[in-house]
Amino acid sequence: MMRIVVLGSGRSSWYLLNYLAEKSAEKGWKLLVCDRDEQALQNHTKGLLLETRVCDIANTDVLSELIEGSAIVISLLPPTMHFAVAQLCLKWGVHLATASYVSAEMKNLHSSAAAKGLIFLNEMGLDPGIDHLSAMRAMDAIRSRGAEVVSFESYCGGLIAEANCGDNPWGYKFSWNPRNVVLAGQGGMSIYRQNDVTRCLPWHRLFGQAGRLPIPGLGNFDAYANRDSLGYAEAYGLQKAKTIVRGTLRRSGFCEAWQVLVELGYTDALTILPKSVRSMAALSDALTGKEESTTTADWLLNNQIITAEMKEKFKFLGLDDEQIFAEVETAADILTQQLMKKWKMGEKDRDEVVMYHKIGFEEDGELKTHHSVLRVTGDDALHTAMAKTVGLPLAMGVEMILLGESKELGVVIPVSSGWYVPVLKRLEQHGIVFKESIG
Repeated sequence: MMRIVVLGSGRSSWYLLNYLAEKSAEKGWKLLVCDRDEQALQNHTKGLLLETRVCDIANTDVLSELIEGSAIVISLLPPTMHFAVAQLCLKWGVHLATASYVSAEMKNLHSSAAAKGLIFLNEMGLDPGIDHLSAMRAMDAIRSRGAEVVSFESYCGGLIAEANCGDNPWGYKFSWNPRNVVLAGQGGMSIYRQNDVTRCLPWHRLFGQAGRLPIPGLGNFDAYANRDSLGYAEAYGLQKAKTIVRGTLRRSGFCEAWQVLVELGYTDALTILPKSVRSMAALSDALTGKEESTTTADWLLNNQIITAEMKEKFKFLGLDDEQIFAEVETAADILTQQLMKKWKMGEKDRDEVVMYHKIGFEEDGELKTHHSVLRVTGDDALHTAMAKTVGLPLAMGVEMILLGESKELGVVIPVSSGWYVPVLKRLEQHGIVFKESIG
């Protein structure tokens, strides 16, 4: 009996676990899900035919015991833990699958994994993941006609359905890791190519440089560039393309307001604050120097830091709340805790995933544009579009590996037809379908 071990059971796990539980029952596989958080484990596995185990995955001995004898390990752990898992998978001769970006450390395991006949599949989620699959399908189809791709833009956003935005002027609620949203862009420049000019944009200017992006059939969005768009130029065959941009989507008006929070220091995750600063009110006083009798939103407006149109956004955040947060050290910690209250999805709220590829190509001397648009809406706060679009492709990649459908060995990402043909076909059966057009 082949054993599948899933490490972690977070926000994006339900669809993955449900899919693999059904396949395991059908194929005679054994599915074991492990997490140190018993409540999270119960919440995300309730009603599913699988085994669970509460354990300390950070303990190397426990982790080694879980991996030994398994057929494949799925790591839903924080990206910093994937390499330790990969080393043990290499030791015990076990396949590995994650939805995370390939780290430099992981890349270095390619030859060793391939030599053992192992597949270490990475970037098989939403973004990265479905973006690779769908973009490569579109570009391969264009190239098969003898056309040349001259520009490539790809954007993705985990949003809240517009119908559930009425009480939130930011048009945003958390459908995935809140910390990652608060720290978006930090840690390096955003590097991309636009009209044959390479741009390197420092993260503290990122949201202020966000552009207005019209998406066919869906309207206008804010779009800002991801960390390194050029890192995929070779994998995508775009070395000669004049424009290469991979970015993130938000509702219109979000980025301009978020840039204010960045510039004021609310997203600073490095500076340890004095112990007296443990609430939003104290943080706002410290960052602005305003008088106590003035609300932060009024102070920002009076000092022309925000416009009148932006004021409602800042009032909504509760920047003058006096609740004391425990175990916070930085401004980003405090902001995260506050936003987890303000941007929490209600039980019946529906999130939304939007992905858009805009591919410019030259065919028979004429410039044309290929549009691929994906919109997936969740059912509720548990059965989210984010969980569906992250979990299903990862589960399907695991299924392919166990069925021997993949021919690539070593550390791989899903950019070849061997991945995108079967996985996109499976995804379409679950309502994940791109609308494609040329204009």
